[in-house]
Amino acid sequence: MDDRVKKNIFLVITYSALLILIIINFTPIAQSFGKVLLFFKTFFIGIAIAFILNKPCMYIEKMLNRFLLVKRERFLSRGLAIAATFLLFFLIVIILISFVIPQLINSMQVLIGNIGVYTENLQGLLNRGTNFLRIEKIDLSNISVLILGYVNKLGSGLSGMMSQVISITAGILSFIANFLIAIIFSIYLLAGKEMLLYQFKRVLYTYLPKKVYDKGSYVYYVVIDTFNRYVLGQLTEALILGVLCTLGMLLFRFDYPLLIGVIIGVSGLVPVIGSYIGGFIAFILLLMVSPTKALWFLLFLVILQQFEGNVIYPRVVGNSLGLPGIWILLSVTIGGGLAGPLGILLGIPIATVLYILLKNDVNSRKV
Repeated sequence: MDDRVKKNIFLVITYSALLILIIINFTPIAQSFGKVLLFFKTFFIGIAIAFILNKPCMYIEKMLNRFLLVKRERFLSRGLAIAATFLLFFLIVIILISFVIPQLINSMQVLIGNIGVYTENLQGLLNRGTNFLRIEKIDLSNISVLILGYVNKLGSGLSGMMSQVISITAGILSFIANFLIAIIFSIYLLAGKEMLLYQFKRVLYTYLPKKVYDKGSYVYYVVIDTFNRYVLGQLTEALILGVLCTLGMLLFRFDYPLLIGVIIGVSGLVPVIGSYIGGFIAFILLLMVSPTKALWFLLFLVILQQFEGNVIYPRVVGNSLGLPGIWILLSVTIGGGLAGPLGILLGIPIATVLYILLKNDVNSRKV
């Protein structure tokens, strides 16, 4: 037996042993990995902020270089672009905190306060439907009681938490400190991204075999391109969709325009199926108020989504991610099961990266 065969056998045995150990100890390994990620949580938040703000920052810097500054003043234009980007970012956050969130809370309070009336309206609608279809009646009398019971439990839990003023204050201060550190870290990333990427590439090129380095670079560009198209495009598209839905509902005098606009905008972060989920939730809310308004809203939403799909999405997001619908459904299901809402949002771009890598690898192996 030659040395090459011995080496391959040794690698297979070592790989199998490691794989078995990982499978046997998967839970403690996952918990340890989660603790490590939690330790660097602040820096991950900073990286996420820098990634999201990178495109607007680059656009502002480009405009400054084109109309106000010259290329030799690159350091000044980068600083002004970062300052303008974060000023715009904080302005949006302040608007959300001071205007949108209080209005959203008020809409939810009105909705909860009228839940009894809405349940009676829905019960009457169901009674007419069951009588027409001649099937057994559906009783919704306990729904309002259950909802109000959960709300009261939540209120009592919040009142209990308010007694722990010291721990809540410490948590708020810790959150503010971590957020400020993340902001500072993101500023450093935006200011010196070229140098950081250059140094990182130099280190990898020095210590990795060229074949491994080339494959890693290819995977890196696929990941960056996919997340740029998805994250930034979907955020912009969801914001536009939510704003248009809110304005349209105000124009046609639908109930709870801001609440439903937020629901449609947030659900729009998930391609393909997100709009259906948000539309169904909004339809149920309006159905409890007035079946006629719910049907008119459904018509309005269909027209809005057609406009969004044919006009907004191609211009804002560009070409689709190229991910088949079955992969989107699987990625949303698996991501939601593993990491909740964050898994739903990140599952699609991760699945897209895997799909592109697999597709390109299969195509490259064709004879």
